[in-house]
Amino acid sequence: MKIGLISDTHLSSGRLPEAILDAFRGVDMILHAGDLVTMRVLRHLETVAPVTAVQGNMDLPGARLNLPLKTVVQAEGHRIGLIHGHHVPHPNRVLPPPLDFEAMHRYLLSEFQGEGVDCIVYGHTHQAHVETYRGVLVVNPGSATRGRGGHGTVGLLTIGQDRIRGEIIQLS
Repeated sequence: MKIGLISDTHLSSGRLPEAILDAFRGVDMILHAGDLVTMRVLRHLETVAPVTAVQGNMDLPGARLNLPLKTVVQAEGHRIGLIHGHHVPHPNRVLPPPLDFEAMHRYLLSEFQGEGVDCIVYGHTHQAHVETYRGVLVVNPGSATRGRGGHGTVGLLTIGQDRIRGEIIQLS
């Protein structure tokens, strides 16, 4: 199973660049980790595959009222936590470059404590990142439209019965 990962699209128009849709062709599902701004973004992504999303701190009221702060998705026997990540404690210490990944990962694991997640997908930092932390795969697909260095990124999870792997895809 393949799952497209996206976050921080920040698009009030709801119209996604074709590079994003191309990167997700053939995925079974898409997870959006917040800051989509408007629900139109989800409708556009749904033309590619079913979408599960959470709210971010920059989402308009229509999106915030319709999306949870976090959720857990089941896929091929794995549990994937989905959260934006903007409620990280001490953001002035954790988020400025260089990002304190140790603190960020501790926060993310605490948000899903007792949920038995195998993977956590988050956003907010606009910094693409894949790491296994305390046995949990942690993935931030970066920002699809406001990436560092002028290039957006998305992510991909490849899931088998006994394995889950994350990767970052740089958009052209």
